[in-house]
This record gives sequence, structure tokens and C-alpha cells, in this order.
Amino acid sequence: MHGEIIGMDEADHIHEQLGKLVEIHIPDAVVAFTSGSLPYGAAVRGDSDIDVNVILPADTLPDDALFDRLSDFIGGYRKLHSQYGMRLDRRYPGEYFTIDQAHDAAAGRGVPVINGAPELPRQLGDSYWNTSEGTWYLAWMGALAFSRHVAGNRDVLTGLRRQAWTTVVALCLPDLSSGDFKAEDVMARILDQDHPNGGFGVHPGYRRFAELEVPHCRQALADLTARGVLGHQGDGSFVVDDDELLRWAADLADLHQSGFDAASLLTVTSSLRLAV
Repeated sequence: MHGEIIGMDEADHIHEQLGKLVEIHIPDAVVAFTSGSLPYGAAVRGDSDIDVNVILPADTLPDDALFDRLSDFIGGYRKLHSQYGMRLDRRYPGEYFTIDQAHDAAAGRGVPVINGAPELPRQLGDSYWNTSEGTWYLAWMGALAFSRHVAGNRDVLTGLRRQAWTTVVALCLPDLSSGDFKAEDVMARILDQDHPNGGFGVHPGYRRFAELEVPHCRQALADLTARGVLGHQGDGSFVVDDDELLRWAADLADLHQSGFDAASLLTVTSSLRLAV
């Protein structure tokens, strides 16, 4: 029925069928995963789509053979939406990028660096996403962090997810640096859509988000503590080392200058070939 929430059992079936479609039509995929509302028990029948992301080998060529394979996959993906009463995103029927692009996204390639400091865009509308393929990296960072495996190499996704989570948490730290904080405070910041710098593609309506993602948040806090960006207090809280956070930001700025070099698989123009 239109407007009803798709439960986790049904979401499991969707993920299983989606995985089979990837294995049939894109067998060389490094890994495929979902993001968005479906993995968190928040997809709404008739309104939500299945946010699928497919990571391809670094040497994948954007030739006719690739578009034929992706088009065949999208045909089955479209039927899957119809089968479960979901609304297909006809402009972007899935995200397709290489493993090199995935590593760049997880490390923060999509995060604007202004005057040496990373910032999140304050308003993200269609015009922003359609400006250039470079802006897609920000969406992929959130998708990698907040993901559910569908097909391919789980270990690859685990590593990318850990890196993306660490980047997301580091971006939240300027808002948490005035005092001690805990993982729950980071989760609240990530879910705060009303924050002047916006959220990360998730919101409080994702009912199981905190339950499923807080372990990844804690791992990111541990990773940033090991780097020296955070100090760990005896009561389980954290404090920001401002100098180390500035060093992290400077490292990200350096990556923007010379470290991000993954070639684009698709462009805004070529991706139109996949629209349905």
C-alpha cells in the first residue's frame, strides 16, 4: 500500500534480489551496496527508491560495452522497483564509479576546501549535484559510510566504510570542540538536518540508523584518537586537539591539491545515457 513503511524482512528480500541482479549483469563489480532509507527500515512504498551503488574495477572503460551492461542491470533494477511498489529515480538509476573514485570519496574528495579549511555545502539542491561529476564525491562519501552490502567483496566495503566514517566524524568535530562529547553527540550532529552546514544524507526518520551505525561511529572516534586528533577521557568522552584537527584539515587540503587523481568513469553528460 502506498505510504507504508517497508519492513526489514521485506528489505532483506530486496537486497537479496538486488545482489543477484549485480552478479548476473555486472559480475566484475568489486562490490555493490545500498544506502539511503532502505537499509534502516525507513523506506516508504511509493515514495522511496532503492539507492544502489556499484563499484567497478579501476581499469573499467566508459565504452558502449559498459553502458550495455549497466542498461541491462537497470532494466532488472527498474522491475524490482515495480515489484515492491517503490519509486525509481529515473535521472540517476543507481551510482556507478570505480574503486579509485571510491577511495577518493571516502578520503574527502567531495568536501570543498575553502581558504584551507574543509566545509560542507550549506544547501544541496539539484543544481548543485548536476553542476559537475566532482560534486558526486560528497554523496558517495555518505553512501560509503552509511551502507549495506549487496554483492562483491565485503572486506573492500568494510575498509571504505571505515575511512568514510572517519572523514565524516572529523568534519563534525568543529561543532563539538567546545567541550567533552560522546559518540551519541556525534550521531546527533550527523542526523541534524537543520544544522547550517546541513547533514550527510540521513535524517532522524531512519529508524534504525543509530542502532546500526553507532559501532562504526565509535570505531571512527578510536581511529581519530590513534591519530591524535582526539583525546579519550576516563568517562568514555572525547576532547578535540585543535592543533591536530587543523593538521588533518591541512592534509585534506593537500590531497585536493595533488592527491586526488582518480579519473571519472561517468560524466554528467554520459550519465544521461543511463536515465530511464
